Amino acid sequence: MFIELVDVLRCLEPHEDTWLVASVTRWDGRHIVEGVLGCPACRREYVVSDGITWFVDPSAVRDGGRLTIAAPTAPPDRVARAAALLGLTEGGGTILLGGDWVGCADALVELGAGQVVLVNAAPSSPSAQEVSSIVVGDRLPLAAGALRGVALGGGAATAALVASAAGALRPRGRLVAPSSVTVPDGVAELARDHEDWVAERAGSVSPPVPIRVGRR
Repeated sequence: MFIELVDVLRCLEPHEDTWLVASVTRWDGRHIVEGVLGCPACRREYVVSDGITWFVDPSAVRDGGRLTIAAPTAPPDRVARAAALLGLTEGGGTILLGGDWVGCADALVELGAGQVVLVNAAPSSPSAQEVSSIVVGDRLPLAAGALRGVALGGGAATAALVASAAGALRPRGRLVAPSSVTVPDGVAELARDHEDWVAERAGSVSPPVPIRVGRR
């Protein structure tokens, strides 16, 4: 798990919003390979094993849970579609991918995404430092406004996860999901075809700033 992702991860327990604290036993560059993320509010712990962070029952770490392996490389047209739907005209920001989008991870990093998070999938290359993997249940353990964009497909596009992803988007962040899935509250649909729809989170408007005339 990329160390910078820790700043936006949140505990799943129902209490005040708080960050998680990392206790690391093994590093690979800026990637946490083995360790624990602990919540200072409720003391719940989340295991990091082989670079993957598990936000499910720890027993799932032993039996593999619902983890799948990302395809090594998505076809160029699939990568181009992901970049277009997510509006990646500028670099930076955190992108979350799930289902049949996870094979685009390495290519989106090369296109300038600051970091990519895979949900319920392992990176195709363990050395991809900007790619992190989390295993989750019904919702994402991410702070509001943490994500620039989300693309969920296949089994990752459950109604609960899509709704959770919408809540983690920053203003003007984009959400992509299959056309068969209902667009959740909090985002407005921009376009759709027979495969997917793309929606955008409303931008926040800053309050007016009073203008004062100073005396000379």
